[in-house]
Amino acid sequence: MIIERIQIEEGFLNGFDVWPRPGLNVVIGARGTGKTTLIELIRFCLGVEGYTPETTKRSREHALSVLGSGQVTLTLLDDGRRITVTRSASDPAPRSTGPFLSPIVLSQTEIETVGLQSGGRLRLLDGFIGDQRSTVSAETEAVASVRSLTVEANTIRADIEQLDQQLAEMPSILDQIKQVEPREQQLAALSADSSAKSTQLAMLSNTIALKGVAAEAIQRFGNDVARWRSSIGGRGEMSYDGWPANAGGDPLGELRTKVGQAHQHLRYALQVLDEVVVETSALGKQVAAEKLVFEDHARDLRKEIEELQTGAGVIVRHGQVLRERKAQLESLMAVRQSLVARFQTVIARRNQALDALEAMRSARFEARREAAARLNHVLGPRIHIDVMRGGQSEAFASALTEALRGSGLRYNDLVASLASRISPRELLEAVDQADFELIATRGSMTIDRAAKVAVALKDADLGGIATVPVDDYVTFSLMDGPDYKDIAELSTGQRCTVILPLVLRHMERLLIVDQPEDHIDNAF
Repeated sequence: MIIERIQIEEGFLNGFDVWPRPGLNVVIGARGTGKTTLIELIRFCLGVEGYTPETTKRSREHALSVLGSGQVTLTLLDDGRRITVTRSASDPAPRSTGPFLSPIVLSQTEIETVGLQSGGRLRLLDGFIGDQRSTVSAETEAVASVRSLTVEANTIRADIEQLDQQLAEMPSILDQIKQVEPREQQLAALSADSSAKSTQLAMLSNTIALKGVAAEAIQRFGNDVARWRSSIGGRGEMSYDGWPANAGGDPLGELRTKVGQAHQHLRYALQVLDEVVVETSALGKQVAAEKLVFEDHARDLRKEIEELQTGAGVIVRHGQVLRERKAQLESLMAVRQSLVARFQTVIARRNQALDALEAMRSARFEARREAAARLNHVLGPRIHIDVMRGGQSEAFASALTEALRGSGLRYNDLVASLASRISPRELLEAVDQADFELIATRGSMTIDRAAKVAVALKDADLGGIATVPVDDYVTFSLMDGPDYKDIAELSTGQRCTVILPLVLRHMERLLIVDQPEDHIDNAF
């Protein structure tokens, strides 16, 4: 890809219109004539970020200060495709007629400082592993899937825990039923009439319990449908502007028709859900009314039994209440089993997404390692590049710090130890499974403190923490005498001696460098 034409309207370089030639182009001029400004405007137009956040911010401010209300337009030529890229100060991103691979742009001091930043070294090496746009897109999709599935799993887990609190009552209910059964049997044996009425009342009690279970199931179903209906929201319509009258024929006509058809489907679906909500409510009221009828009948029978034997109604009523609660809890057990199965399915899907994410990041590491080996073969033995898997845990540590803020834990020392000794996925699974021992071992802390960390992280965005990229760590070294020196130990000239040969190995990619000759030692 080459830059075929550069046009600037308004601002410091207003009227600038140049057609660079294929190959090497050099801009020569005195101080203050706009050489750096031209490069920063090209970088701004193509949306190329700096190798450090500070460089990105400084470059953008420079471009905006000289562009004013104007715009810059670049014409790119890539394998016979002509692509026009335009950007004004008010545009949040470049406006392009087609996709293009961003060039490598090094500002005036970047070539001296880029090697000192771990992120800068990584980006320099990544320039040699090919176009990663499709991989980045797939990785973004996997990250979104993990985060979404984690939220869903946490919601299901909370529902299961709530059911467990209710089901903890079951042993007590069974014990009380066992205690009341002998007294019920004594009452039933007192008279044939009393026995018959007790049998009838027992049947009614069973019917009332079933009606109660049905009413709860209908209510849960109605709540689920209402939540689903609410998540779709409103009328499900999309608003859009009409085609400008002065822009000629409307090429979006057929697409607008399809959007209209989609609106009809959505409105019909929402109408059906509204009908389900109304009908479910009506069904619930019907079952509740039927339950009241049976309860009235049971009440009358209890009065009759009490007339036959003083105090019998209290005992029978107590047994009825216990059996009704038992039936409700048994129904909740079935609901819990369904939730557990659903939870396991969600976790399995999340594990698949995590596996895919890990595979993509492992493949990227291998590509980086291979690129480093190729560069070492060409630039060695004077220059050496090494790659360590997952050596940059700063982003992970930052996510943990944010998650533990406000927890009451003294987390600064804890995070520093934990982030470097456990992977984001391991931490996610340890919190999910309450594996406090693993957290304690990796974080060099007590079991009690590890439990507090896990409880605090449960309320955080675990999906986001689990997908934080722990980037690979890249080192650049220069042979100085018989030994290699890390780039951080080199002089400015020596750092340029490492970076420039590396950058110039890009044979097929557009390269823009601002004053590369600065601070280079004479021998190089």
